[in-house]
Amino acid sequence: MEVLKGSCLCGKVKLEVADEFKYMGNCHCSECRKFTRSDYSSAGGIALDKLIVIAGAEHIQTYQKSANTELSFCRHCGSSLYSRKNNGLVNIRLGILDDTPCDKPSFHISVGSKAPWNEITDDFKQFEAAPKL
Repeated sequence: MEVLKGSCLCGKVKLEVADEFKYMGNCHCSECRKFTRSDYSSAGGIALDKLIVIAGAEHIQTYQKSANTELSFCRHCGSSLYSRKNNGLVNIRLGILDDTPCDKPSFHISVGSKAPWNEITDDFKQFEAAPKL
């Protein structure tokens, strides 16, 4: 099993994650766009026990978005790190990875609420809303 390193923009938070993602995709919902400050969020789902914060845990701020989702970000630079689901999975924001995972995103979800200026030009499977993964 390969271990990938990741970090926030300011470098205060450092983490390691096993390269064992259950899925990787791009979410276009308005909440992910706001959380990541971009057209969409590229994320990979992984079991919570496969994520280890190796430095800067005290710099991680959380926000309870809903009963099912807790968002985590660096309290200094604002980098969105991951979202924790109540089903035991964590969605790692792929942009924080310093190493390259063996897989890549393969689908788009919530395309029904994508940014109007964003044109999806790849041939990945598209879902109007977020499917159960």
